[in-house]
Amino acid sequence: MKKMWAVYVVVAAVIYFIGNTLFVAGAFKSIQPHQEGITEKIYTGIYGAEDMDLDEATGKLYISSANRWNTQQGLPADDGIWVIDLDSTQSPRRLATNYPGEFHPHGISFLRTDSTAKLWVVNHNPAGNFVEVFIIKNDSLLHQRSLEDASMCCPNDVVAVSANQCYVTNDHGTQKGFKRTLEDYGRLPFSSLLYFDGKSFTTAYGGLRYGNGVNISNDGKQLYLAETTGRKVLTFDRDATTGALKLTNTFQLDTGVDNIDVDANGHLWIAAHPKLLAFVGHAKDSTKKSPSQVLRLTPIDTEGFQVTELMIDDGRQLSGSSIAVRYKDELFVGGVFEPKILRIRLKQP
Repeated sequence: MKKMWAVYVVVAAVIYFIGNTLFVAGAFKSIQPHQEGITEKIYTGIYGAEDMDLDEATGKLYISSANRWNTQQGLPADDGIWVIDLDSTQSPRRLATNYPGEFHPHGISFLRTDSTAKLWVVNHNPAGNFVEVFIIKNDSLLHQRSLEDASMCCPNDVVAVSANQCYVTNDHGTQKGFKRTLEDYGRLPFSSLLYFDGKSFTTAYGGLRYGNGVNISNDGKQLYLAETTGRKVLTFDRDATTGALKLTNTFQLDTGVDNIDVDANGHLWIAAHPKLLAFVGHAKDSTKKSPSQVLRLTPIDTEGFQVTELMIDDGRQLSGSSIAVRYKDELFVGGVFEPKILRIRLKQP
């Protein structure tokens, strides 16, 4: 009889785990599409605009583009960095680069220091995982240096905080195999945030559940970090001298948060995956749709954030949203796989 009870307990635990996983992954959510604005344009032909960053001074939007569907199938992927001049009618254009190796960009970060504009780019290629640092000059990316380290197992996003320093997220603790799968479906805290001080990498914060987007406040005093399977945004006080972080707030969101953009007013714009299992299906099969979502988080002192949902889509307009960038009265939304970027004119309050 005791053995039977033990079996019942194990079966109940398995059923609970599966049900909880489905719930957290948004399997039971009902998507009611709405949008606080009008889609004025859809840029096509730029595959996998997974991350974008804005040069506020010039109105140039830099786009990380990678055809992940082709890469998964072992097909050629013409990946690179694109730019859109948001204050002109010019079409998007791809930036030339003198980078000598294979270039498959992921997260990016734009930073202007003095008169020098740089783009920091997470790069996955057959030789390993890197953060490439480029100087932007005359619509070209001039390669300055490659950053690599054994601790940079699975880099996803990067935020530059000075001419020589940055933070990088590892979205997993393992590159591949069963343990990586277990991290995802078991929501295990093996992900981490790294800090590069100009010379070497150290772990700035560990124990994350799929650490993803990372960014800093406009004054550089706070750092914001997204946990995708943890469905949280973490806020840290940041020591600009040492790079050390102090956790000040954990803000729970009922969605799979991805990249974070911070606008000129200090609002956080977050693209998210409200149905994570649908996103997994979309990643494997381009015919399957994955809902897209954009949230605006307005900081409220130490209390956290006021959350406003600006867009949720069932995947027909855009599947798998991963980045939302606000510029003036417009919003630009990109996704992980599809060759689409939405240009939305927001409703005025």
